[in-house]
Amino acid sequence: MSLIQRISATISSSVDRAVSKVENHDAIIAAALRDTQRAAARSRVRLARVQKDGANLKTRYRELELASVRWAERAKRIAAEDEGRALECLRRRKECQTQLTGLSESIAHHEELEARIGEQVKKIEARVGEVTQQRNLMRSRQSVADAMRAIHDIEGGGAGDIEDTFDRWEINLGESEFLCSTASVSDTLDTAFLEEEERVELRAELEELLDDSEEGGS
Repeated sequence: MSLIQRISATISSSVDRAVSKVENHDAIIAAALRDTQRAAARSRVRLARVQKDGANLKTRYRELELASVRWAERAKRIAAEDEGRALECLRRRKECQTQLTGLSESIAHHEELEARIGEQVKKIEARVGEVTQQRNLMRSRQSVADAMRAIHDIEGGGAGDIEDTFDRWEINLGESEFLCSTASVSDTLDTAFLEEEERVELRAELEELLDDSEEGGS
């Protein structure tokens, strides 16, 4: 292989790998599934039309059978009194029988076609079911793979960073808790001093009142 060919092969391989990594497999399968479902719907419509045509052929066949019997009975009924009309009845009966022969062949061919189309529709619908089931399975596997990858990231290469994050978090919490506890102690101490100072002032006020009371009594 020449150098150019080797380079081309390497580039193509790299591109294929890149495409396989970035392509959305779920979207591709969903699009293919929609196409298959549309094809199945069209096939069902066509099968319904074929079945309707077949039913019409069979209805026509039964009508011709009855007509053939009727013309034969008419011929027998009027043969003695009107031979010409009786012969015309037989001619009509013969036309019915000729059409019956052609219809019989058409019905046989139509039934064969209907069976073949029906089998194809069943295969398409079965394939739709298989693709849907496989897509759901792959989605489940993808979800599990994503979860396992996240766990691996936590427990693997990113474990040190995560531990550092927890350490920094704990330090920040410790600092916040310390500041809160210190502030609480300071507030308690300040409250105690204020209460004591208030008592001293009230006691002095009380003594002043008592002194005024004694002076007034003397």
